[in-house]
Amino acid sequence: MDFDSIQSALQNLGASTDAAESHGTLCGLLLDQIGIDVWLGHTLDEMPDQGDVLAAEKLLVLNQLFELSREQLNAEDLSFELLLPDESDELSDRLLGLSSWCQGFLYGIGVSGGNKLEALDPQSQECLSDLLEISKLNYRQDPTEEAEAQFADVIEHVRLSVLMLNESMNPLVPAPSIQ
Repeated sequence: MDFDSIQSALQNLGASTDAAESHGTLCGLLLDQIGIDVWLGHTLDEMPDQGDVLAAEKLLVLNQLFELSREQLNAEDLSFELLLPDESDELSDRLLGLSSWCQGFLYGIGVSGGNKLEALDPQSQECLSDLLEISKLNYRQDPTEEAEAQFADVIEHVRLSVLMLNESMNPLVPAPSIQ
């Protein structure tokens, strides 16, 4: 799924958030294993009419994003990716996207898993604190090689933090051994 197709679908459906924030919200909600209807309720101002064929196509795109995100969060190969503006976009737009993604994630985890947050281990609490700080990023940045490298490092930190939080909130249960 690419950022622009999700952005277009959300705009056509009258969403109140952009693709980055919406994906962050989705991932935060998925940590509490919330269904697509709950995510759409937090993303769209109102659900489109059932007879609206164009809206149904856009909802299908969002459904695909939902399924892909759920699969990636729980994939053993750690293939989870953040939905952010493309690398060809200005660094300031990508920084703003990352900030919005983190804001959405914190919102999603707060509204769904708020009661679980207090029980998180200190390392998971630190991840949440880091995500809060990243959500406040200054997106006015000169596009230098150093800034690009730091941006890539921050994305990787966010990605791994989300995977760790998912594991902390939804630990994998080992398969029973065969005797």
